[in-house]
Amino acid sequence: MSHERMQQELPLAGYDQLRPLGTPAARLPTQIVPPIPRAPEFLRQPSEQSSGLHSQVNALAGPSSRPQDVPLNTVSKESLEPTLPTSSPILPGPTPPDEPRSNPPPPRITCKGWSVPELCGKYTNFREVRRVKASALSEDPSQVLDDYERKGEPLIVEGLHQHSSWRDDILNMEWLLKNAGDKEIHVRNVHNRKDYPTTFAEFVRMSRDQDVYNSPGETQRLYWKDADCPTEWKEWLAELLPAELLPGCSSDLLRHLYPSEAVESLMCYLGIGDTFTAAHKDLCSSSGHNLMCFSENGGSSFWFMTESDAAPQAAEWFQKELGQELDWETHVTTVDELGKAPFNVYIAEQKVGDLVLVPPRSVHQVVNQGGLAMKTSWSRMTLHGLRSALHHELPVYRRVCRPEQYRVKTILYRTMLHHTQRLQSAVMETSTTPSPQPTNEDRAKSLRDLIQLFDEVLREEYASCHKKLKRVIGSSDCSGWSVATEASTSRKIVLVPPRDARDRTEKHRVSACNFACDFCGADIFQSFFECRACSAAPEECTRPGDGLLICPACYVEGRSCACDRMEPVQCRPLQVLIDDRNRAAAVLREVGNNLSGDSLEDLRPRCVAIARSSSAFLTEPQ
Repeated sequence: MSHERMQQELPLAGYDQLRPLGTPAARLPTQIVPPIPRAPEFLRQPSEQSSGLHSQVNALAGPSSRPQDVPLNTVSKESLEPTLPTSSPILPGPTPPDEPRSNPPPPRITCKGWSVPELCGKYTNFREVRRVKASALSEDPSQVLDDYERKGEPLIVEGLHQHSSWRDDILNMEWLLKNAGDKEIHVRNVHNRKDYPTTFAEFVRMSRDQDVYNSPGETQRLYWKDADCPTEWKEWLAELLPAELLPGCSSDLLRHLYPSEAVESLMCYLGIGDTFTAAHKDLCSSSGHNLMCFSENGGSSFWFMTESDAAPQAAEWFQKELGQELDWETHVTTVDELGKAPFNVYIAEQKVGDLVLVPPRSVHQVVNQGGLAMKTSWSRMTLHGLRSALHHELPVYRRVCRPEQYRVKTILYRTMLHHTQRLQSAVMETSTTPSPQPTNEDRAKSLRDLIQLFDEVLREEYASCHKKLKRVIGSSDCSGWSVATEASTSRKIVLVPPRDARDRTEKHRVSACNFACDFCGADIFQSFFECRACSAAPEECTRPGDGLLICPACYVEGRSCACDRMEPVQCRPLQVLIDDRNRAAAVLREVGNNLSGDSLEDLRPRCVAIARSSSAFLTEPQ
């Protein structure tokens, strides 16, 4: 391999010098990687093709990858285990070492005898979740939501079942049995975490026949998770709730993803007493919503939640005191464990008509009580959540090798494009107005935040040799000059220039690459390293992106393929991203000088170099 090829790089912020291919990289002095326990059994299953990928540093956890041509669009809300897809054509990463360790059996969880007042009286760090009436939400939803998001504390909107739009005719078990009784579903046995196929009607029968409380020696208790929400229920939610709370509303940035990139977070959950979800956080700092639609025999759910700011402390407590990794979502905490936690725990009993609002990064656990209870759940991604995901959640996901699922950088990019277009249209409509309108100011402030976040992404994705790198999109779509007959007369022969660059740019902008790192599971937005020879099916690798993929962060930490001949690749021309960023900044400048903050100048192709000392962009002189 030539020295020039070995020096090709995809730099990350904070690294003074990128290593040659195949040599280990030293960690930054400021980089702190907390110790994590051994990977659970379902992450340590041996792979038939694990020889294609290796690391020159110890693997932190088992791999999580997904097919590169199929987006993983269905997302679990109450629980998500980073299991390895069996259909992935890409090689999985190495398995953690098989160190002998005895795993204690999971604790027996039962909510028998629980009540919120008694639990709060027993443990000094327990707090009751604040509740507001559904009528207050209907009168001024913005004020309620702004207060909830500012505090970062859980909130319950109660009494929705008394709303005039509540549909008792479709919110019942008989309706579900009639419409889906013969449907095959997969249910989770909470005792061994395994899924089993059955019909919906059979699951309901078994649940009704079982005692509502967990008994000693019991081996099976089934929970229906991540079920598709009936279409009728989706339409009903739009009639019941304010638009600000609905999935895909104006504040939900997930709505800006293209269909091939989109994720579906609207799910249903049905379980009997003492079924549960392990302690977890909602994906990528999204805001969670959970509405109990109906129950049998007084069924309800007990919720244990933290406030947003307690997430780092909770993660450290899981590691040091419980010997567990929070983001693997495998540990079900007992009430006594939570009662000894060094942070506040907000608890509530959710009943029919209660909408639980879970703030971003809130660690929460749910235990069902009594008869069968049906809930529907969904997520919204706000700008605040997007920023939190980039700065806090994605680094954790990389460390524990958890799939990203929500494609955070792509959400940021699509949202920036959307706000640029909207603000540009608004500016043109109000060009005769001497000062920006309030709505324009709000849009401009959001766009400024998006641009600043996107600058961070560009810094991570930039490569000084980007023009020479292979690309997944735009590698062979630049047609050259051709000879043609002029339309006005058939006697003139003219040279036709290449396809309009604007058309090519638009194609690059709208095209999607659904790639993930084959070691840590991180979503790949722009830059990655690839080896086709070490792919599971090298004969099928005909284009960039078909091979074994490693994200830049894993690569600089020493992870590579077996042959150590990975090549840097980019998803699209980097100039497209820079141009889109500059167009957004130009639109922002058009709004005027009434906005606070420094003016955002344009970036040049070479000015996306990293200032290592200040972690900021160096602006090239005009």
